[in-house]
Amino acid sequence: MVASALLPWVLLTGVLNGSTRGLLELRGRMLDERQLVERDRVRALAHRITLWLLVAAAIGAGAYSTLADAPLRAAVTPVLVGVLAAHWMMPLWVAALRVQDEPADDLADAS
Repeated sequence: MVASALLPWVLLTGVLNGSTRGLLELRGRMLDERQLVERDRVRALAHRITLWLLVAAAIGAGAYSTLADAPLRAAVTPVLVGVLAAHWMMPLWVAALRVQDEPADDLADAS
């Protein structure tokens, strides 16, 4: 199951990294001020989204345990794996959704 999801995962991650022009993958010294601010905004928004996802997952796991009369550990492992994957990828997803066109060069306009 994991092996069959690996290829689409890798391809999708590559496409998202390409669309963001490496905003999250490049080191800070390689980015200009505008890109650094955008990267900070993306990370902050992604962490807020992940926080609410964690709250929803905790409530969902607790509700499952109560309603299904099953031990909590039966619901926790799949929920934790899903939330971990979302936490890991959320900055990239947010950056891909917020990507903007590069500003036009002043030199190209003057020519």
